[in-house]
Formats: sequence, structure tokens, C-alpha cells
Amino acid sequence: MEKLQLDILIQYIWKFMNRILLVGNANSGKTSIFNSLTGLNQKVGNFHGVTVSYKIGKLKDRKEIEIIDLPGSYSLNSVGEDKKVLTRFLMNREKTDKVLFVLDGSQLERSLQFYFQIRDLGIQTTIAITMIDILEKSNISIDLKKLQKALGTKIYLVNSKKGIGIEELKLGILDEKNFSEYKKNWSWDKKRENFISKILKKISSEDENYTNFVLTNSLKELSGDNIQKEVPSLNIFEAEIQNFIKKEFFKSKLNFSYQNEILEKAKSIKKILSEVLISNSELRNKLDLDIIFLHPIFGKLIFFSLMFLIFQILFNFSEIPMNFIKSIFENLERFSEEILPKGPLQNLISSGILNGVGAVFVFIPQITFLFLMIGFLEESGYLSRILFLMDKFMGRFGLSGKSFVPLLSSSACAVPAILSTRTIENKSEKIITILISPLVTCSARYPVYILIIGTVFSDKTFFGLISLKGIILFSLFALGILTALGFAILFKKYFFKSENSYFLIELPEYRIPNFKNLFLYVYQNIKDFLLNSGKIIFFVSILLWFLANFPNPKNLNKVNVNETYIAYLGKSIEPIINPLGFDWKIGVGIIASFAAREVMVSSIAILYETDKDDTDNLSEKLKKDKKENGEFVWTTKTGISLLLFYAFASQCFSTLAVARKELNSIFWTIFLFSYMTLLAFTTSFIFYQLTELIK
Repeated sequence: MEKLQLDILIQYIWKFMNRILLVGNANSGKTSIFNSLTGLNQKVGNFHGVTVSYKIGKLKDRKEIEIIDLPGSYSLNSVGEDKKVLTRFLMNREKTDKVLFVLDGSQLERSLQFYFQIRDLGIQTTIAITMIDILEKSNISIDLKKLQKALGTKIYLVNSKKGIGIEELKLGILDEKNFSEYKKNWSWDKKRENFISKILKKISSEDENYTNFVLTNSLKELSGDNIQKEVPSLNIFEAEIQNFIKKEFFKSKLNFSYQNEILEKAKSIKKILSEVLISNSELRNKLDLDIIFLHPIFGKLIFFSLMFLIFQILFNFSEIPMNFIKSIFENLERFSEEILPKGPLQNLISSGILNGVGAVFVFIPQITFLFLMIGFLEESGYLSRILFLMDKFMGRFGLSGKSFVPLLSSSACAVPAILSTRTIENKSEKIITILISPLVTCSARYPVYILIIGTVFSDKTFFGLISLKGIILFSLFALGILTALGFAILFKKYFFKSENSYFLIELPEYRIPNFKNLFLYVYQNIKDFLLNSGKIIFFVSILLWFLANFPNPKNLNKVNVNETYIAYLGKSIEPIINPLGFDWKIGVGIIASFAAREVMVSSIAILYETDKDDTDNLSEKLKKDKKENGEFVWTTKTGISLLLFYAFASQCFSTLAVARKELNSIFWTIFLFSYMTLLAFTTSFIFYQLTELIK
């Protein structure tokens, strides 16, 4: 009976209440709450006209309730593109929208500054306080009743990591009564308040709260502040009212700048916190790991040592899961051969699709581990330290710490890395960052790198632990970073001679990563990789199978690949790539990988799948391949030349498409493709020809 009454109540409430907007500072635990409330029942959307994304999900067990996770921010006046769209979204919200504001319990004063801005919009609001475990470790507790009374709204204490308070929060947001109406939590000094009251009396309005908000923004604008065009200000009023406000403002000689507003809010916040925070003992100093991690020398050594360790693990501990995935596809190939009659269809499925797709998917363990490490660094709070540490270092290359965010993100994928440049306000710095981000080793390169390194380098180890292959893989990562920074200097010197921008970042507390968030981060990225790359690999595998088996095959299990369409195509470009040490089969792989780099592996797998009785794995087949003159194709120098080519070549349509959208320039997109391709060809050519001279 009680459940029935609750359902009736919820149905009634949601006639008037459609969406809950999740708002808060960056790194406040907002996404953890979103994940806890929605689980996997979520998707990523984009704001109209921009590349800024947001998450939208349905409340668990209440799928009629929509929750939108808006970009984290510290103010409605921020100038980054992601912050602007947050402001724009809030300004154009639905009347029935409610806000669940996430307060960072470890940074209450800063969080309340932003909360007061949101409250001034007049939106119905409730609060979830996160990071309560950090407060507990500091022997600090919150008098919840006093804080609720001071802010005039319902408050929930939440620890998403342990699931504390989540159920109470879920039930609470179902009831509209827990979203309080507007209450102003701060005020100007007496002179300014009297001035605002005087102006408001002259303005007739149905919504006094909104008018007050617009008037405050107008006074900031008149005080010399730059107001976002998304924020309503002086131009909203009729000309007569505008003139009246201007006249009274200049007559009063008062200042309503944003800086003064922050100071006035700070007074109110300090007063509230002094009454609600209970310290059981003196605030303990946190374990100051920053002395080590932010050291100008040791900090960088620790970071690069950590990256070195990650690449060692990629090679040394992934063999078992790789063999497991490989066995799955081998069994699928055998199964397809058993149940299907011999002929083109059987050969297409076993030698084309399963062989081509399986050759790339076998590297999923390494890519999963890479995403896991990136998520771990971010969740722990260490990633912010890296950005801070690299700010001064990046300044030597004409960039700021903001540019290191996309560069580090590129180690996963250049597409989201380029999208993240929207937070860079300096246009020149943004363009430079987009132009150099694709040089950093991304996850799509790893299947290619691992195949080549596994083929041309030995299993030699140093001290029984450090593998040569791991060193080579780390060297390619370092090469990508250093090359990107080198080109940043060139672009800054010759193309973009603007002032350097400033980088401000708040260092979050160190914390044990939330494993649920880590799982969702890895799951989403691997899912995107499989869906996006999988589609390309699937269709390219079919095309390559056709080209590698036709024209007019008499026996698809005994095809002479040298007499197929793909051989004609490869041999037509062989004179161009031969000076780089590549034969026509490698040339086919290079051409195919311009759709997506990882397609190179499936292309090579299909080309070398000519004898169904050959049980060697792909690397072993490559090692045995010989040229017509009897020389081996896959030598160490050829392998290094090919690694250099893939390290620098622009081989990703998705990256170019996103770069075109972000740069809003066909010229710079063509320039990006051209300089990277030329760099790849030239580097490989010089290396291979030099090794030929000294052999």
C-alpha cells in the first residue's frame, strides 16, 4: 500500500518536474554521484553549435526521471567554451528544471561561492555534500541542521565511493519539497543594498528575483567587468530603464565589480562556516606528498618513471589475456569453417572478417590497461599535479599547463584530446595544441607498434625485469611528446606570436580512486574503441579480403596473392615507398590505415593469411617473409623505419574531422595532414637511407 502511494506521489510530482541538473565545481565528485544515480543507463550528448559534451542519464529504477551532468565550473563568468555553454544552458533552462548542487566538502568556501551564484538565478535547488571522508580524516564534522537552516535547503551527505547517502539522495530528489525556492544567502553592504532597492522600485517586473539578478550583472558591467553574452545584463532592459540605471550608478560612485561581490560573499560564507563546522581537534596537516610530486626535478622523474613502468607492464603481463582472445577468434574461425560449406562465403568470414578483426581485438588487454592507468591517475588527484608541474616546463615551448591536458589525453585518443582544447582561451595556443596533439602516441598506434616491435626485436631483458620491447615502446611515447613540443616552438615562433596565457588550477586532495568510476571510465572508452574502430575494421577487412582474393580465384585456400588486385595496388606504389624500406604489402597496410591506424594490423593479417595449414602466429609469418632477392622483408631497420612513419603520419579520418570542426579552418586542417605526412615520410627515408649507407 505504501509503495502504491509513493508511486502515485512520484507520478504527480513529475507532471511538474522533468529534469534534474547536476551542477558543481570541477573535481567535486559530481560525476561520481551521476554514475551512482544512473549506473550504465547514460549517454553522452553535445550542446547545440559547439563540441562541448555533457552526460545525460535516467535515475535507476525511475527511468522517467532525467539527470543531466553539466560541465564543472567555478563561476558563471568563466570564459572557457565549456563554461560558457554551462551558463547558456542554465540561462535557457526549462521552468520545471531543478538543480542538484554538489558541494565539495573539502573545499566548502570555494564551492559555496559558486552555489550562491546558482541560487541567485532563482532555480529550485537541493545540495549533496561530497568528500565527507576527507573531513572525517581531518577530525572535522558538519552541523547539518544549522547548515540547512543557513542555506535554506535540504542537504545530503554523500560518499559515492562507499555508497553512503546515495539511497537517501535518490529518495530525496523524488520529492519536489526537497528542492527549495529561492533564498538569497548573501548581501551587499548597506549602501549598495539600498541603492539596488532604489533601482528595483523603478522597475516593474513579474519576477523580482530574476530582475535583481539582471540588475546585479548590469551594475558589474558598468563597474568595468566583462559580462558573458550568455548572461543577461544591461541590454535586457528598455532604453529608458538603461539610461536611468546608468545615471544613478555614475551618480552613486559605487562599485559592484565581480571582485567586490566575491569579497561580500566570502564574508557571508565565513560567518556560516564558523557556525556549522565542528572541529574535534586542530586541523591536521595532510600528508604532504606534494613536496615530492611537485618537486621541479624529482616530480618529473617520478612521472616519466611511472610512464616507463606502465609500458613495461603493457608488454610483460598482457600475454595471457592476449592469447585468450586470440584463441577465441581461432576457435570462431574453425567453427565457421566446420558449419559453412567451402566457398567464398566461408573464406570471407574465416580469413577475412574474423582474421582481420581478431588481429586488432587481440590488443584489447593493453589498451584496457592504458585507459585504466589514465583513469587511476585522474581519480587519485595525481593527474592535476602533473598538469601543475608541467606548466612552467610547457612555458618554454610557448604553451601553458592547459595545453598539457590535451597532450596527455592524446595518449588515449587524439579526438577527445582535441575537443578538450576548448578550455584554452588563447586562440593561438589552442591552434598550436590541436596541431601537435596527434603527434602524441594514441591507443590506435599501440596495436601497430606492438606487432612491429614483437616482430623485429628480440625478447631480451635487462636485470631480468626490464624488457627491450618495453623500452622501445616507451621511447616511442617519449618521441611523440618531444616532437610535439619541438613543433610547438616552431609554430609559436613563425606562425603565432601572441602573448602566453596563464594557467590556474586547484590541486584536489589525494584520494583512493573510486573503482566504480574507474570501471565506467574504462568501460566507456573500450566500448567506444570497439564500436568505432570495430566498424571500420569490419568493412575494411571485407574490402581487403576481396582485393586479396580476386580476380577469378580457383581455390580460395591456395590463392597466389601476387596475382590479386591488392598486389597490383601495392606494387603500383612500391617505387615510392621502397626508399623507406617498405615492400608492397606494407604499402597496402599504410594505405588502409589512413582510415584508422589500427586497420594496418588487420590488413597485414589478411595479406599473410594465404595458407590455411600454416599455424604460425602473425609475427612469426612476418619474420619468415622474404623479398624476391631472398632478403628478409621485416628486418630491424625496416621495422624502425615503419615505427617512425606511424609515429608521425596523420592516419585518422576522425581526428582530421574533429580538428576541422575545432579549428574552423580548411587551411589548418590540410596543413595538419600535410606536415605530419611529410614529417613521417622524410624521417623514415632519412633513417633507412642512412642505415643502408653504413651497413
